Amino acid sequence: MTNESHRLFNEKHRRIRRLKRWLRFLPRRANVHRYPILSWFAKAARKRNYLWSFRPDQAVPALHAGFILALLPIYGLQIPIAVMLAFFLRANLPILAGLQLITNPFTVLPIWLALYQIGRVTLGLFAIDTNHTGKEQIDALLHSFFSGRWSENLDTILLVFSTTALGGLIIGIFLGTLSSTLYRFIAIRTTNSYQRIIKKIEQQRDPKSEDAELKNDM
Repeated sequence: MTNESHRLFNEKHRRIRRLKRWLRFLPRRANVHRYPILSWFAKAARKRNYLWSFRPDQAVPALHAGFILALLPIYGLQIPIAVMLAFFLRANLPILAGLQLITNPFTVLPIWLALYQIGRVTLGLFAIDTNHTGKEQIDALLHSFFSGRWSENLDTILLVFSTTALGGLIIGIFLGTLSSTLYRFIAIRTTNSYQRIIKKIEQQRDPKSEDAELKNDM
């Protein structure tokens, strides 16, 4: 094995190990059956290679759909919807499902409050006025919702839901576009670096090809 081929081999395995460290808490083909809800689809998921592919064709739609879904005010329904979207979009399941961890019991309320304000400001740009919802109003809405009397404030709940969903769509689309652009850039750089190394290896194996390339450049 030449120095260049050894370098290529080490580089590929270094990136694979780093990727596995990042994904150790996310569902993978080998352990998808251990996750609640995902275990229902484990048999079908293992048969579909695109669910586990990190190529841009599968990763980019997962990033777009994952960020939007994670920021919608539908906490508790995200994972089942993420699985269905992964099948429908032929997208990467670990990325799509993993992004749903953005909203968790510790972050969901602060995120929803921020998204509500973003949606409210956006509606204000179009001269659509929405009432400011403070902490007392939110506490009252949560109390009526969890006590089973949510119908008493149905109009307010629908207004808050739609405004928060609008904020989630705006930020989700922004983060999805930003992350997918960055992912494509990294993927292109990685592919180009591999191709350069492979080209050098081929030139070392066949010196004639290198001489021919030099003649063409002259």
